Amino acid sequence: MGIESLYICGGAVWLSRSFRMLDVVGNFMKPTLYIISFIYSTLIFAQESKDVVIYIQKDSIKGHSQSIFFEKNKSSKYYKDLTSFTIDSFDKDNYNNSLDYLNKKQEDLIKRKTILPSEKWLELKQYKSKFYLYYPCDFYSQFQVSINDTTYIDWTGEGPDANKIKSQVKVDNSTYMIGTTGIYEPNRIVRIKIIDNKNGIAVFEEIVGGQTSKYHLMIMVERVKLVPFIVNNCESQKQIELDFEEPDFKKLLKRK
Repeated sequence: MGIESLYICGGAVWLSRSFRMLDVVGNFMKPTLYIISFIYSTLIFAQESKDVVIYIQKDSIKGHSQSIFFEKNKSSKYYKDLTSFTIDSFDKDNYNNSLDYLNKKQEDLIKRKTILPSEKWLELKQYKSKFYLYYPCDFYSQFQVSINDTTYIDWTGEGPDANKIKSQVKVDNSTYMIGTTGIYEPNRIVRIKIIDNKNGIAVFEEIVGGQTSKYHLMIMVERVKLVPFIVNNCESQKQIELDFEEPDFKKLLKRK
């Protein structure tokens, strides 16, 4: 006179019995079944919530479809596209032009191992006071940096620009100074300050003529999946970018 087994399937519960059902089932088992059903429903809801796409914007802008959303899929194709540093046919002219400049200036490239903790960096954006990786609608606004054994390369909307590395100094465990010369900045110092070791985030400060010319908030390519990701998907043509806030770089540089 007992209960043999309890089965759960699709949120419903069945009881298989060998003998007659006892009144204790009604008095004792019902609360247990409610608890089991609640736990099962909670797990299903949690799984569904994890897969839900949260849109910042999803409508037709200027008559064309566009969607801006938080990408939660770590295997998304957007990660692969954004982290590519391949010099394609569009990039070759700009890249070769920057190398030709160095050659004409007789700036011979000298091989040396980089002192930076990563060779590839992507720019982060600040949205509602938080930092995000951003996949732009138009890659003309994209900025990234790569460093090899001879050059410091600025990747902009015009393509990659190779700069000769003239000097590199590790100031301390979180600060690096890279001296470069190139077609657009013949005498530049790039100060890299690591402000978040765990997530691989740094401030890149460009110094020209003894004055700071610009800042960039950057993240190591190896750590991009540790921060939230916003995708601006333009399905048919170039459209507006998401509005971002300017980070307080002076405050960030004071981090220890």
